[in-house]
Amino acid sequence: MARASGKRHAAFEPMYEIDREAGATVEVFYAHRVLAESFGAHAGWFWWVWQPGSLPDGPPCGPFGSSYSAYRDAMVRR
Repeated sequence: MARASGKRHAAFEPMYEIDREAGATVEVFYAHRVLAESFGAHAGWFWWVWQPGSLPDGPPCGPFGSSYSAYRDAMVRR
C-alpha cells in the first residue's frame, strides 16, 4: 500500500502462496476503505485465488483482522 509520501510500508505488502501442483496463486492483501468498499466490505485483510494469466474468480474472501488470519483461512479452505 503506497502512502502519501510515496514510501511503502512492509506491513501492508501482499503475500503470495503458489500451489505447485495446480499452478494457482493465493494472494493475501490489505484493502483500505476505498478499495474494500468496491468489494462491498470494510477495510481489512482479504485473500483470493487466481490462475496465471487470469483474473481472480469472484470477489475476495474477507475482511480479516490480520494477514495471518486471512492466510490461515485461505489454507483451510483450499
